[in-house]
Amino acid sequence: MEPDLARLIVRHRHVAPMLSALLTGTNAGVRISAADGTVIIEREGGGIGFEKFPISVEGRTPGWVEGDRTGRAIAAVLSYAVAREADKRSLAREALDRYRELTLVYDLADRLSGEIEPEIVGRILVEEAARLPAGGSGFLLIAAEDGELRPAGSEAAAGFRAASVGAGILGSVAASAVAEEVNDVAADPRATAGERTFAALIAAPVVTRGLVLGVLGAASTTPIEYQAADLKLLAAIAAIAGPALALGRAAVAREAPVG
Repeated sequence: MEPDLARLIVRHRHVAPMLSALLTGTNAGVRISAADGTVIIEREGGGIGFEKFPISVEGRTPGWVEGDRTGRAIAAVLSYAVAREADKRSLAREALDRYRELTLVYDLADRLSGEIEPEIVGRILVEEAARLPAGGSGFLLIAAEDGELRPAGSEAAAGFRAASVGAGILGSVAASAVAEEVNDVAADPRATAGERTFAALIAAPVVTRGLVLGVLGAASTTPIEYQAADLKLLAAIAAIAGPALALGRAAVAREAPVG
């Protein structure tokens, strides 16, 4: 998101007074404009120089300062101020992501409490995966002894019925035990025919005690952009899913007839 340069310059409680004092102390002509050319401040003073200095942050240029050497100093000051604001927004987003993760962990742990029926656990996990901020339909693939990744109660997983550990994008996630987001499935050389029915997908391995039990994720038939925050959130769900699925598998094994 581009910084609101006009708000920063005109209304920020620290930047606006600092810039006003800097301009008042000189007789320099200065024009400060946003990246689209909109003039935010224009002060002719002794006449605006012909030089143009960028207001830069993280490789982007949200605005320009026109003037003489004073303009260069103002551009440097505003670049610093914009960078500080970007840092604050980044910290705020990170704090919000952490809060969402914690809320999800508590809610999911509560929903799974006492549940060992694999079908019910699988349905809960698919529902949680579908709640990612970027969207998409949730799916859960269970790793079978023969290496196949079989869908567990998810229509979104229908295209992955032929998936297997080590093959395709989801097979790679299962084999490497590393979560991935792929926002252009068609461009990924690993994608299987089933995976190519989706435009974007995100997946995380469900692991317990070093054993990959399956792959949990979300997929969309229309283009969407999964972000790092989505991946972190999905990984948190998958981390809780591992022990829950393991308990269900153990219960099924105990109830299975012998011989």
